[in-house]
Amino acid sequence: MEAYRMTGLIDAAELAVKECLGLGADEAEGFVQRQRVVEIVLERGEIQNERTKTQRGIGVRVIMGRRLGFAFASSIDEQTVHKVCRDACKLARVSPENPDWVSLPLPREVPPAPMGLYDEDLASLSPAEVLSMAISGYDAVREVDPRVSIDDGKLSVAVNEVAISNSHGISLGGKATGIIFYLVCIAKEAGESSSFAYEYQASRTLRGFSTAKVGELSARKALMSLGARRVKPFQGDVILSPDVAAEVLFGPVISSVNADNVQRGRSLWAGKIGEAVSDRKLTVTDDGLLPYGLGSSPFDGEGVPSQRTKLIDGGVLKGFLYDSYTANKAKVESTGNAFRGGYSGLPSISISNLLVEPGTKSLDDLVSEVEKGIIINRFSGRVTAESGEFSGVAKQASYIEDGEIRFPLKETMISGNAFESLRRIVRIGRERRATMMRVYTPPILVEDVKIVSK
Repeated sequence: MEAYRMTGLIDAAELAVKECLGLGADEAEGFVQRQRVVEIVLERGEIQNERTKTQRGIGVRVIMGRRLGFAFASSIDEQTVHKVCRDACKLARVSPENPDWVSLPLPREVPPAPMGLYDEDLASLSPAEVLSMAISGYDAVREVDPRVSIDDGKLSVAVNEVAISNSHGISLGGKATGIIFYLVCIAKEAGESSSFAYEYQASRTLRGFSTAKVGELSARKALMSLGARRVKPFQGDVILSPDVAAEVLFGPVISSVNADNVQRGRSLWAGKIGEAVSDRKLTVTDDGLLPYGLGSSPFDGEGVPSQRTKLIDGGVLKGFLYDSYTANKAKVESTGNAFRGGYSGLPSISISNLLVEPGTKSLDDLVSEVEKGIIINRFSGRVTAESGEFSGVAKQASYIEDGEIRFPLKETMISGNAFESLRRIVRIGRERRATMMRVYTPPILVEDVKIVSK
């Protein structure tokens, strides 16, 4: 978020802290948010509705003798702030003590806001202009081929402002913009239907954003899965698209480097700092200061400075992600990874932008290295983050033999283990994509995956 001081929001946050201290709190924190979202929803090939949602609210966290109280409200007028503070203090008085509690974060120097987090042109879009952009994506699908229709889609434009203050002197504010457009298309020919094809784009700014491009790519993906066939079960190579790699491989990674999971014994990587956890080709960094990053901000949900944190370097585990609570327990500094979904919830540990270092090979190069295998563009199934076990349906998949894509596949089951697959990386592609999970990854080729046509 672009850092700046806001009258109104920051005043409400600071008022909450002052009020809570006056009510006997040992520590206090106020988090205030204001958000405006314009949405255009598409269903069954038609624009169903357009709506503008504006919300604001405050969340108050207080500590009394290591007892936590939290309350929130969807208003930030002075009377409401007073009530929320009273409610939070009442809850703290009756809550059990947490013996591991140390302190809310102390002030630290916050870095300059990364470039590209707030776009005035995006923030000032009218509902009519947002609708026009959605129609452009809709028309692009129809222009590709009449056999393709839209099953589902949505365009969302958001402007988000936050302010945070605590009793140790943190007082920060910021604003950010975001735009997301996705489409799900299906192609039909001679009684045959393709699998559902999913395409999207997410950005902080309008720079390079194109709903028409999303429409075109979604339509072409749908056409590519016409004429799908089955294959006999085999164990072979799999090229995971960025979206599938983010979910299947890096979902368990995200869980495993979460310091709360580590401290609770829910991470297989606990105690493994300095050990190899993947193929040496893999290097992963969490970067909260990435320019134009979907999860970038100069500070996290507690007002702790964002930073770059190396997690895996050449296959070796280098560190974990901390908020202030888990950092205090481990007697280390927070990595600035406290995330808030909104004013109505407490912060929890999350990635900012998880960056997978790209390789040098194009997607075509990856395909050329596969003797027998498949390429997957969508995955629908179960990934157990703690164990890494995954199983589900490979969608928008194609069969590869002797280095060439031969034909699209009917829905095909795959299964395996993410932690084992991380050690079986054959190649990492070079075309990195920002996925909806805030994982920036190229396609990845792994070996020895079980493949069974349905």
